[in-house]
Order: sequence, then C-alpha cells, then structure tokens
Amino acid sequence: MAWNMSFEYDAENDVVTAYFTDCVLVNEEDVLRWRREVEAHLARYAGSGKVDLLINLDGLVVKFTAGRVFGKERREVLERFTHRSYRFGGDDMTQMFVLTSGAINGAAVNHYATRDAALAALKAEREALRQRGSSPFGGGFVGSKA
Repeated sequence: MAWNMSFEYDAENDVVTAYFTDCVLVNEEDVLRWRREVEAHLARYAGSGKVDLLINLDGLVVKFTAGRVFGKERREVLERFTHRSYRFGGDDMTQMFVLTSGAINGAAVNHYATRDAALAALKAEREALRQRGSSPFGGGFVGSKA
C-alpha cells in the first residue's frame, strides 16, 4: 500500500475522523509532507472555523528520528484547525510520541483504545462545557467540501 490519508465528516456527531494508511514518518521531510496534507484536508472541513477531530493512529507510524519535529508540527496543526482532538489506535511507538509530544508541547493527548471510546470522551467534554455555560464550538461546522 502507498501513503494515504482520508478524512470523513460524521454529521450525526459533528466530528471529523482522520484515517491513515502507510503514513510512515521517518524524518523532517516526511513530517512536513504529513502536515501539508493534513492541513489541506482539514481546511475543507474547517472553513473559517475549527472542527472537533478524531484521529485513528492506525496506519500512522512516527519513527524515533521524526518524533521531535512531529510533536511541534502536530501541535501547530491542531491549534490552527481544531477545537479539540481525540486519538485512538496506533502502534506503541506512535502512541509514545503522541503522549510525549503532548506533554512537551502542551498539546492534549486524549488517547483511547477505540473510536467509540474517543467519541464518548469528546461528547462528555462537550457536555461538561455546555453545563458550565460555555459553547463547545467556536465557529461550527461549515460543511463538507471533500
């Protein structure tokens, strides 16, 4: 299989889910390619606002040699395009880099075993914000243009 990523909008839950196939990040060049492609996909959904994002880490492999750069780029992409993000799946090394880069770069980790568990946590966060009187959405979903 060749490098591929896809993003799907779940209208019922107002969330975008990212899927990766053979996206192996070995060096800075790979990470920057990953960033460009992720930004292009998310821009279609975010419009002038931000989205809630579920990220399937299966198929995304972050090698040790790309870990530091990945952490920085990941944080910047998430800050620009998402209200909140939750992760699920992934190999041990990638999960370790997500956890570590989250701690180093101040990005949320929010990792769960399954999409259903990640979605449940996202919905719980939305509900907690709603109960405090805060809007869980900053701009709302503009609509799929994919």
